[in-house]
Amino acid sequence: MILSSKKLTQYSIHATDDKIGGVKDILFDDETYTTRYLVADTNTWLPLSRKVVISPVSVTQVDVDDSSVHVDMTVETLKNSPSIDEHKPVSREYEEHLFKYFGYGYYWIGPGAWGEYAYPNELVSVPTDEAKEGDLPPESTNHLRACGEIDGYEVATTDDNVGHISDFLIDTETWKLVMLVVDTNNWLPGGKHLALLPTDIKEIDWAAHHIAVNLSHDALMKRPEVDEERLGDGHYIAALAAQINDM
Repeated sequence: MILSSKKLTQYSIHATDDKIGGVKDILFDDETYTTRYLVADTNTWLPLSRKVVISPVSVTQVDVDDSSVHVDMTVETLKNSPSIDEHKPVSREYEEHLFKYFGYGYYWIGPGAWGEYAYPNELVSVPTDEAKEGDLPPESTNHLRACGEIDGYEVATTDDNVGHISDFLIDTETWKLVMLVVDTNNWLPGGKHLALLPTDIKEIDWAAHHIAVNLSHDALMKRPEVDEERLGDGHYIAALAAQINDM
């Protein structure tokens, strides 16, 4: 199922024994364009509003009708999970500590976005002690970015700036970011919402707050529009991608 990040950040989070707030933001890897964590809004149930992140490995169901994300843990388990500083990036050391706490296999060991597996929930049954110390990659530059941070970034084509990022389309089975949405309203009155693929992105400039793409102005403007009402239709998304690839 394809879901927009804007809708997902309006979803509530349900543990096995109670509701635990909502999705505050989404952290994704800017190399693989895979969702790594849902940031939980802890204002109503956790002292000092400590930052809590939930891996898609924990997600058992995304209920569109109920606007909820269900996770395979109790409220107490999540409350006692390793804490993270609100103002610091998620480090690999923290991720290792978090995955050991939940007893999940490491997603960063293996060739794919989820290691040796196609789907994150397959890591539930892979004990972390199967990973030898030598298998762990050296600490590298952090590639986790927040959708909320990039929302609004201008899109720089090879010619000029055209529009801004207004949404991210996420496959809630693989948790890949399959598309981004470019809103051209701030450049063209009555503008469009155009489909952008992760492979179109050349660079994300965090200092300048823009995304450089490997497309000319005209090429971007020829991209198909995204109909948010049809995002739940997998055939529609596949047709969009096929249309782009045929250009």
